[in-house]
Amino acid sequence: MRNKLVVCLLVVLLSSIFSATVSYALDGTWRGDLSFNGNKLPLVFHFTCSVAGNAQCTIDSPLQVAKGLATQINFCNADSVSLDIKSIGASYSGKIDRDKITGVFIQRGFSFPLELTPEKSIYDRRPQTPQPPFSYTVVDTTFVAPDGVNLAATLTLPEYYSIKTPIVVMVTGSGPQNRDEELFDHRPFAVIADYLARNGVASFRYDDRGTAQSEGDFASSTIATFKSDAESAVNFLRKSNKFKKIGVIGHSEGGTIALMLASQKTVDFAVSLAGAFVAGKDIILAQNKHSLEQLLVNQKHMADAMTLLSKVFNDVIQGKATSAINIDDYIKNDNLEIPQLVLASLRKNLSIGDSEYFREFLILDPSKWLGKVQVPILGLNGSLDKQVNSAENLSILKKYVPKAQVKEYSGLNHLFQHATTGEVSEYVEIPETISTEVLDDIVKFIESR
Repeated sequence: MRNKLVVCLLVVLLSSIFSATVSYALDGTWRGDLSFNGNKLPLVFHFTCSVAGNAQCTIDSPLQVAKGLATQINFCNADSVSLDIKSIGASYSGKIDRDKITGVFIQRGFSFPLELTPEKSIYDRRPQTPQPPFSYTVVDTTFVAPDGVNLAATLTLPEYYSIKTPIVVMVTGSGPQNRDEELFDHRPFAVIADYLARNGVASFRYDDRGTAQSEGDFASSTIATFKSDAESAVNFLRKSNKFKKIGVIGHSEGGTIALMLASQKTVDFAVSLAGAFVAGKDIILAQNKHSLEQLLVNQKHMADAMTLLSKVFNDVIQGKATSAINIDDYIKNDNLEIPQLVLASLRKNLSIGDSEYFREFLILDPSKWLGKVQVPILGLNGSLDKQVNSAENLSILKKYVPKAQVKEYSGLNHLFQHATTGEVSEYVEIPETISTEVLDDIVKFIESR
C-alpha cells in the first residue's frame, strides 16, 4: 500500500446540526531502528484509518518475532502523532514531515530517538521473493499426519513436469514456521521452490503443525513428531504415483530430520542445509557459550556458567522434572560464580515447566544413525554459521557418511546469506534471502541423481 497522509472525514451530529470536523490519520507501514549499545532493533508501525475516521496502529518487532502489538493512539493530526504500547510499557511520539516521522521511543524510563520512514515493498526489501506471473504450476493441498492432523501444503510443478521429474519435500527448522519458512520477511523455502521449478525440479512444502493453515498443536510436539510429519509428506507423494524419485531438503533442525529419513531409506536422496550432526547437548552448550562471549563475560564466570548449564542439562536428560532441579545447590556445592543475567534467564526457563521437545533435543545423537545412511547426501554449511559449527558439523557428517557430498561456503551465515558477522541480528538487515551459489549447487546435486 502506498504510504501517504490521508484525510479521514468524521461527521458528528450535534443538536440536529451537521458540522464536519477533519481528523488526520497516517496510512501504511513505516519502519525505523532503535539504536542502543551498538545494536539495532527494527520496529515496524502499521497505520490504518478506520471507517469511523479514527487512526489505528499495530507494531511489529521482527528481530523479537513479535507481531501485531496493540497501541492506543493519543492523537494523530496533520503534523504529529502520539501513541502508547501498554503491553510493553512503552510510548512513541513524533513530528510528521512528508515522508519522515522524527520522534522519541520511551520504555520504562529510557528514551531512544526513533525516525520512521515509509516501508519499501517486500520485493524491494527482499528482492529474491518470487513474483508472479510464474512459469510453473502451484497447487495448494493437504495431507494427513499419522495422528490424524491435517497439514496444509503447496505443490510446485515445473512447466514440463512428467513422472520422471524429481521432487523434494521441504522441512523447516526449529520453531513454528509456515511453508515458506518465513523469518524477518525472508521466505527461503519459497525462493528455493521457485528456483527449483525454473530448473525442472518439483517441490512440496508445508506449514508446521499448529502454524498458519495447518492443524495440530505445535507446543506439545517433539522432533519425533516433526519427523513423522515429514515422513507423511513423503508417503503422500509416493501414494500419488506421480513421482518416481522423491528426496528431501531440510534446513537447520529440518536438515537433521532430512538425514533421519535418509537413514531409514524413506527418501531417494537428501539435502541438509545447516542441519546439525553434533550431539544436541553440545549444540546448546556451544550456543550458550557464544552468547556469553558476546556479552563479554570473563573466563571464570563463563566456565562456571557452562558447568552449571551442563549439570542442569544432565538432569533434564535423565528425566528429572525442572521443578526438582535445585540450581542453588549446584552453585553452593561447586562454589560457582554465575552472572546475574545468566542466573535470571536460567531460573525463568526452569520455571516454564518440563518440555519433552527440549529433553529430546538434548539427548539427540546423530552419530547413532548417520552410519545407516546409504542414499546420496548433500551437506551444506556456511563458515559464519553461529548456530552450528560448520567445520565440526561437516566433519562428523563425512565421518559417518563417507560418500556424502559436503561443502562449506565462505562468508555465509546460518540462513546462507552473505554476511559480515553471521550473528542473528544481521538476518533482518540483509536483503539477500539465500545465496544463488547454494541454489545452483542444490539443483546440480539433484540433477546428478
